[in-house]
Amino acid sequence: MGPPDRTGAGRRCRCGAPGCLEAYAGAESLLARWREEGGRPPEGADEETALTAMLAAAYPAEDREPDPVALAVLEETAEYLGAGLSDLINLFQPERILIGGWAGLQLGTRFLPAVRRHARTYALQVPGRQGRHRPRPARPRRGHRRRGDPALADFFARRPPRRTGHRGPAPRLAGRAAGTGTALTGGVA
Repeated sequence: MGPPDRTGAGRRCRCGAPGCLEAYAGAESLLARWREEGGRPPEGADEETALTAMLAAAYPAEDREPDPVALAVLEETAEYLGAGLSDLINLFQPERILIGGWAGLQLGTRFLPAVRRHARTYALQVPGRQGRHRPRPARPRRGHRRRGDPALADFFARRPPRRTGHRGPAPRLAGRAAGTGTALTGGVA
């Protein structure tokens, strides 16, 4: 996806291009931005452990105060991701948008409401407001390639509507998607 600031300037992505959405919403960059703002992930931790620590800092147990830096970075990331998804919504009006991978699963339930809010803000009114929006429950990572993704399997199993003037039976879409993620149905994440 294109750059969040629409000018092509911005943070350098790991692909080498400036301003890619990955440079703002990817786990690696999310953690780098947290560090730059004063966040303290555990020393020597891998990305998954560090992201878990960031989420724990932003959304602590009831007896602790949230880390304002972690919250601010997550909110900024939600805005970047919402703006990027709004481009997809405006161009393609997808029925579902899947946010997957280990980082998507970790961020999922706490992060999606903010992403949806920002996607609705940036999306054109009609595509951005139609459809229902619900997260697909996260599953453990083990064995996900065997089972496929139920959200996509349901989507591909449905028959498309018949077109006027179309002869013969409607084509049947079939497919099996691998991986886990958060399924968002409707026009907006």
